[in-house]
Amino acid sequence: MTEGPPSYESHFTLELGLHRELRGKRVVLASGSPRRKEIMAQMGFPEVEVCVSGFEENLDKNSMTPWEYVSQTSAKKAMAVYEKLSEDEEAPEMVIAADTILVLGHEVIEKPCDEKQHFAMLKRLRDSNTPHRVFTAITVIAPMDVPIHPGYVMKSHLEETRVKFDPELTDDFLQAYVRCGEGLDKAGGYGIQGKGALLIESIQGDYNNIVGLPVRATFKLMEDALNESTDHGY
Repeated sequence: MTEGPPSYESHFTLELGLHRELRGKRVVLASGSPRRKEIMAQMGFPEVEVCVSGFEENLDKNSMTPWEYVSQTSAKKAMAVYEKLSEDEEAPEMVIAADTILVLGHEVIEKPCDEKQHFAMLKRLRDSNTPHRVFTAITVIAPMDVPIHPGYVMKSHLEETRVKFDPELTDDFLQAYVRCGEGLDKAGGYGIQGKGALLIESIQGDYNNIVGLPVRATFKLMEDALNESTDHGY
């Protein structure tokens, strides 16, 4: 039997300054999301280490805007992992964290609790006259190479993608998607990287932002954090 062709990932290698700077060093993703880990591999960091922050994500949404909530949650995830690992014999060269929320109007749409709520949530997204918005806040922490307070560089970015459901989706279609179970563990009740793509009429912005980690914005933030952590005008 003849072997199949090599995988796409093994056939092409991207080599940029950021890859060279971080090669052989400890880069940590403060997230247990397999989707975010896959995106890091797509960016050229297949060996990224995963360390779940343990942060409870229990900030009071009523006391802040949705964008403040997602940004603060991402920052606290990153800092929790950085503080936990910074005393290791081989401290991380970089910690990357992210948090993603879905907003309809000014309301944060959480994960559905059950099938009834799931169906109602999808109907709201379908029947909305305006797109819903997906925000991902990214936080990157890199230790400084000179003893200047606070000893690290923290960079943050907030990415927005607008998503429009197909208004012609039938209730039967939505019920079938609910029954398949794919969206039960996802904010907004759907996964665009799976069968949930069948719900979508259009998107405006970075597709991977909806999945959980905007590619270009994350790469640029990693570059900025690393450059700032090593360049102090000396």
